[in-house]
Amino acid sequence: MSKNKKPKLCFVASGGGHLRQLLQLGPLRAEYPYYFVTEKTALGESLIPDHKTFFVPHFAFGQRQTEGNWSFIKSGISNAFVSTWHFFRQWPDIVITSGAGAAFVTVIWARLFGKKIVYLESIARVTEVSLFGKLAARHAGLCIVQWPGMDQHLKGSIYCSPLKIMDAADNNDRKDILATVGTVMPFDRMVGGIEKLIADGFIKVSVAAQIGDSKRTFKNMESFASCPFDVLNEKMQKADIVVCHGGSGSILGALKAGARVVTMARLHAHGEHYDDHQKDITKAFADMDLISVAQNENDLERAINEAKGRKRHIVDIDPSAFVSVIREFIERGKDAQS
Repeated sequence: MSKNKKPKLCFVASGGGHLRQLLQLGPLRAEYPYYFVTEKTALGESLIPDHKTFFVPHFAFGQRQTEGNWSFIKSGISNAFVSTWHFFRQWPDIVITSGAGAAFVTVIWARLFGKKIVYLESIARVTEVSLFGKLAARHAGLCIVQWPGMDQHLKGSIYCSPLKIMDAADNNDRKDILATVGTVMPFDRMVGGIEKLIADGFIKVSVAAQIGDSKRTFKNMESFASCPFDVLNEKMQKADIVVCHGGSGSILGALKAGARVVTMARLHAHGEHYDDHQKDITKAFADMDLISVAQNENDLERAINEAKGRKRHIVDIDPSAFVSVIREFIERGKDAQS
C-alpha cells in the first residue's frame, strides 16, 4: 500500500452489543474507506442504507454447550466459507473487531496475510477476558479494554473509558414498559416473569416485548420476535421502564434513551447463555446506580419498584479516546503489526 493511499478498514463483529461497539467509531469511518461484516440481525440490516455491509452466518464458541457439537461444526464451516469470500473480495488493510465468534475467521485471515488488527474487548467484560479476547489478543497489534483493571487481565492492552453520564429531565408522559431480550436467543424466563406480573395486577400499563426466536406465546402484551433497530430505539425513548437481559448493547441502548432500566442476567445454568458474564456487567452498572438488577423472575417486582424511584440518567458513549488510539495505530508504519 502506498503512503498516500488511505487504508481500507474492515469493521467485523457478531450482532447485538458487539456491533454496537463498532458503530461508535464513526469518526474513523469519516476518514478511511471501510465496510462492515456482521450477522444478519435487525441491527445489521439497519446498516445497509448507509454503509457497505456484508453478512456472515452466526457462529459462537458457546454453541457447543447450548446447541451441540453438530450445530457448532455446521455453523463454523458455513461462517468460514462466507467470511473467507468477503475477506478476499474486499481485501482490507486493517481489521477492527469487537468479537465474537462470527469475526474469528476474518481475524485469522488478517493475521496470516500481515494485516493490522485492532481488538476492542466488549464493554460487557468487566472482570474477565472473553474467550474471543484471549484468542484475538494473540494476533492483534492493538487491544483496548473498557473497564478499570481489565488491562491487567489482558496484558499489553490499553484502557479507555467510554461512558459519559448525564442527568435527564423526567418526563411524566413516559408510562409504559418495554421488554427486550436482545438479538441472539430468547429469554422466556424474563418475559414470563413480566407476564405473571401483568396477570397479578402489579403491572397496569401497556407492555411491549421483543422476545427473539421464542416458541412461547405471551398473554396481555404486544410481542414481536424482532424489529428494525431504529424502531426499537424509538420504543425505548417512549418507555418509562425498559426491562432487558444483561447484554451491554441492550443496557446502553436503554440508558441512552433515558429510560429507567431493569436488567436480569441470563444464566448458563438455565441454558440461556454460554457463560455468566452478564452477572458482571449488570453488577457494574448497578454499582454506578444506573440500573436495577432482578436476580431472577421472582425478583422483577422489587426491581421495577426500585427503578420507579430512580432519577433518570442518559448514558452515552464518547468514542474520542478509542478513535485517537486507533487512529495513531493505523498511521504507524507497517512494522507496527506484531
